[in-house]
Amino acid sequence: MTHADDRIDRFQALVDEDDANELAQFSLAQALLDAGRSADALAHFQRTYELEPEHMMAYYRAAECLMQLGRLADARPLLETTIRLAVAQNHVGPRADARDLLEEIEDSLG
Repeated sequence: MTHADDRIDRFQALVDEDDANELAQFSLAQALLDAGRSADALAHFQRTYELEPEHMMAYYRAAECLMQLGRLADARPLLETTIRLAVAQNHVGPRADARDLLEEIEDSLG
C-alpha cells in the first residue's frame, strides 16, 4: 500500500464514521486529488462546501477538479464563489489564484 492509499483509507474511515464532518470530507478530497483521482475528489469537495458554505478552498479545489476533467464552464461559478469568499475573508493568495484560473477558462472558452 502506498502512502497515498494510506492517506485515502485513513480519511475515508473518518468520513464513513461521520459523513457530516466537513474537515474529514475536505481531507479525503485533497488526498484523492493528490492521488490523481479528480473525479472521486470532486464529490467530496462538493460535500465539504455543502456542509460549510464558507469553505473557500473547497470551491477552489472543486473547480480545479472540474478543470482537470475538462469541465471548464462548470468550474467558472465555483471560481467566482472562491473569489467572493476570498475577498470577504481577506485571503489574497487564493483570490489571485482563482482569478488566474478564471482567466485560463475565459481564454479557453472565449
